[in-house]
Amino acid sequence: MVKTFGNFEFDDRRRRLRAGGQAVRLGGQALDVLCLLLEKPGELITREEIERRLWPDRTVDFHHSLDVVFSRLRTVLDDKGASPRYIETVPRKGYRFIEPVTAQPEDRPANKPRHWSRPLLACAAGAILAAILAILFARTRYDKFVPRQPSQASPTVPAR
Repeated sequence: MVKTFGNFEFDDRRRRLRAGGQAVRLGGQALDVLCLLLEKPGELITREEIERRLWPDRTVDFHHSLDVVFSRLRTVLDDKGASPRYIETVPRKGYRFIEPVTAQPEDRPANKPRHWSRPLLACAAGAILAAILAILFARTRYDKFVPRQPSQASPTVPAR
């Protein structure tokens, strides 16, 4: 599923973010937070829910780490300032993705071939093997029931 917001496109399956058609470097937990926010645009995502999803074992200072992740995400989205465009902070509660998000299934371009190579290769190999076995089977049966004709050698000329 490709989700579009503002100038950005996010591909859920590939976990890739693009801005204006260009790839945007975003990885790790910032990418996980973006996925979480885009799952429920307009809804409040609590800090506790983010903690459960991103830091289940909680071996880190959660509050500081979350602040760093959101800072990184806001930098990538160019969403810093007094009036955010994408991510709203609800003090002591959580975060909300406020930009409208449109979701559409990933379209496969009409001229892009499907990747059938592996299944097609397996079928072709099976068909070739079956054909070879059929030819060998028919050959052994043919020789058994149809006697070979002696070859017609050219007449020999008697030696003088």
